[in-house]
Amino acid sequence: MIRNFLIKILFSIPAWIIELFFLFRKDIKRNYIFDSQSRMFLFLAPKFDIHLVEDEEIPYIRNLINERRKNLRLSSKTKKIVISKDHEIDKNLRIREYIPYATDNDNVILYFHGGGYVLNSIDTHHQTISYFSEKLRTRIFSLAYSLSPEKKFPCAKNEALRAINWLIENDIPKKNISLCGDSAGAHLAASVTHTLANNNEENVDSQFLIYPMCDPNSNSESIELFQKDYLLTKDAMKWFWDKLRNKQSDDKDDTFNLLLFKPNKQFPKTIIVTAGFDPLSDEAEKYAYLLHESGTFVKQLHYPTLFHGFASMSRLKSANKAVIDFLSEYKKIL
Repeated sequence: MIRNFLIKILFSIPAWIIELFFLFRKDIKRNYIFDSQSRMFLFLAPKFDIHLVEDEEIPYIRNLINERRKNLRLSSKTKKIVISKDHEIDKNLRIREYIPYATDNDNVILYFHGGGYVLNSIDTHHQTISYFSEKLRTRIFSLAYSLSPEKKFPCAKNEALRAINWLIENDIPKKNISLCGDSAGAHLAASVTHTLANNNEENVDSQFLIYPMCDPNSNSESIELFQKDYLLTKDAMKWFWDKLRNKQSDDKDDTFNLLLFKPNKQFPKTIIVTAGFDPLSDEAEKYAYLLHESGTFVKQLHYPTLFHGFASMSRLKSANKAVIDFLSEYKKIL
């Protein structure tokens, strides 16, 4: 409770005061200074070594995270009403629809939350998606896909494909669907577009990937440089991939290892968001380059002073500026 109280105070402190606190202790990597408010937030935030958690303990950790998120709002509030309602795709699969006060287009976004395929839910991301829907003036459908290790690869991907079919059955054509996700959710979005491309099927209109996990090898320069102290750790990433992996041959599947993909003409336009102090930044940039080399429309939006997870923490001042910026770019392709 004290920790939450201190974090709430942090959100209201002017940025220049926090910068004074770190004036002679700046965290500089790759010629950029880590955002001071973000740094203080990570110092105050609860920490635990997720990679040491046993499978039978995972449901407890999920419940703990859900409760903490209920008691501490990290995302900016919406200024106008965004209606949300849940739908059942089938008895085992639920999707939440967000309807803003006004819409600018006929397109919809199918959103996949992050959490390494193991943690989080549509509830932990509820405030974030409401905020996105308001700013984008676009309906968003957030999928409650099955988590690992109970349901391993490719279960979530197959559920995402079912969600697309459900949207089509509800009179939303593929050409009006954009996929979006953060971290593992961004991987899931790309995994779906890869599958559609590999099958020579009509693809969705676009994908917007927020600091995606791409490479199960987890051996990039950034994952070594930022392997701890920046929320997401190298050990955690290896653990997440291990919980998702169904068999070792999955690593050779381009819907699992995104860096193996060879895009074709059916591939949708793509925007990729990266953060400077993120272990996943190099593999996401490599994925962007792979798409660019194939002739796919791709834009990388890089926020060099921020960290993995900032998109769901827009009460942080620098994170909020970045979120507003990348949503304005997303709106251009919707």
